[in-house]
Amino acid sequence: MSTFRTTTHLSEILEESEKQPVVIFKYSSKCGSSARLKEKLEKKIADKILSSPVYLVTVQTERVLSNKIAEWFGIKHESPQIFVIGKGKIMYTAHHHAIDTKMI
Repeated sequence: MSTFRTTTHLSEILEESEKQPVVIFKYSSKCGSSARLKEKLEKKIADKILSSPVYLVTVQTERVLSNKIAEWFGIKHESPQIFVIGKGKIMYTAHHHAIDTKMI
């Protein structure tokens, strides 16, 4: 899981999504749901179930970036929130308890 810190990184991630799906995970360091989802994603990565790159945005420290992502995709900010991007477009998005890790 990589940390996503700058808005310029968004264009690089979208470019990467042209080659393979990528995941953006908007995470709150103060939220139990975010922590549980982060653990599930880390396990899927460790078990090689998830091979797509996962980019973590900690909303407390990267608020501008979090807002830019919401604006870019036209989707209201939530946390936790998942975006799976392929070919520059959202293939799957969900937030809070609606996130299905089988879709990632």
